[in-house]
Amino acid sequence: MFKKIIIIITLLSIGGILTLAAASGIIKVPFLSPLLGADKPRNLIGEVDLNLYKDALIKGEVTLTDEVNKYCLTCDISYKDFSPMDITLSSAELSSLLQATNNDLGPLKEIQVKLNDNNQAEMSAYLNLKDYGYDFSGPVYAAGSIAKSDSSNLAIKIQRVEVGILSIPEKYIKQGEDSLNILVNSQLAKMPDLKIDLLEISDSSLRFKGNYPKTASVK
Repeated sequence: MFKKIIIIITLLSIGGILTLAAASGIIKVPFLSPLLGADKPRNLIGEVDLNLYKDALIKGEVTLTDEVNKYCLTCDISYKDFSPMDITLSSAELSSLLQATNNDLGPLKEIQVKLNDNNQAEMSAYLNLKDYGYDFSGPVYAAGSIAKSDSSNLAIKIQRVEVGILSIPEKYIKQGEDSLNILVNSQLAKMPDLKIDLLEISDSSLRFKGNYPKTASVK
């Protein structure tokens, strides 16, 4: 009887570990990961039209001097031709632009952004950090707010993060929030003539008004 109990506990433990791994999305467990919805990024806005990014560029009168798939959030990009811009983007347009410029290069793929109200937004993506020295790849989700901090910086607040379908503890979210603010604002610092007069998320759209580069090139 004692031996049978040990076997049952062992099997339950293995099942629990597999379920946890599958839920995180880090380890792909056949049948279980898809069942838990942890094998791909969360669908926030439906199918993304990859051609919509062209509308976003036309709206902003922005020119990419290189092929769109040569750009990414972590790529080294130079900016010039700063001039006034007043642009409003939908969730679909922003998601299309982020996918077109990140699906080939960089750690984030299949990015979707859902713009809400009161500067609140949600983002989902497939994150792969293997090229950055970390043995991690899997779907991620974050919710929070993006607002103007001053005329050249943003303030990002993260309220919730999930890896797969597992929530990340608050103490780690704060560390990630601090790192993300440093990363984003260090990129904005590469735009010396950037001026943010207005950055507002409302009615499921993002509006930017200020001075912004009209030409971007990959170094």
